[in-house]
Amino acid sequence: MSAAIADARALARGHEAVIVSHQLPVWTVRAQLEGRHMWHDPRKRQCSLASLTSLTFVGDELESITYSEPAAALLPGARNTAGA
Repeated sequence: MSAAIADARALARGHEAVIVSHQLPVWTVRAQLEGRHMWHDPRKRQCSLASLTSLTFVGDELESITYSEPAAALLPGARNTAGA
């Protein structure tokens, strides 16, 4: 994941890039970038169905890591408000 991020940054310098992956690789690279340990409780991962983990770089420095769940309403147990 780190190599993919570095390659995407180099190819898209000055623009945006998208990398698509599964939950575990996203979570482990995020833990590495945030300086956290790799071991964790999988039930507590912040990486859900169709979630977005965004890395923002200013120059070569990681400026921020943000997380969002655009499809949160589709998750099991989510309250469906359609037609309400």
